[in-house]
Amino acid sequence: MLILLLSVMLLALSGCKSVRNVKNISVSSVKVEAIAPQGLQGINVFLAIGVDNPAMQITLENINGALKYSGKVLGRVSVDPFTLQARSAEIYHLRAFVTLGEDATLKDLLMLTDMTKLQECMVDVSVTPRLKGGLGAPINLKDIPLKKLL
Repeated sequence: MLILLLSVMLLALSGCKSVRNVKNISVSSVKVEAIAPQGLQGINVFLAIGVDNPAMQITLENINGALKYSGKVLGRVSVDPFTLQARSAEIYHLRAFVTLGEDATLKDLLMLTDMTKLQECMVDVSVTPRLKGGLGAPINLKDIPLKKLL
């Protein structure tokens, strides 16, 4: 789910017409470094994510996402803010907090192991990209078919 969130986030950035080379930003690798329970509500997932950024410096803030199936939110993800360094290929160490959706059950999450069911899911993403000068505006993408990202 986190890989998908990041892919959608980069897709959202590619819609910024005024930012040159943003369409060429890509995720080159994703590695889960650790998983730690956070109470009974969720887990912290620590990631190492490789990003190739041929564009300017961009800070990503307010990163949130939801994975939905048949109108039900199965899980929510929030990622700590981070900055993509200008014209670089870096590995970023990020923390994401994942919670079970309001109406989701463990059975719903186990259903995601079936690739056919997973491809029927939809993703909502919200992120605020800020350019080096501080300019930024929230981007909200709703009901993106997961099969387009897999």
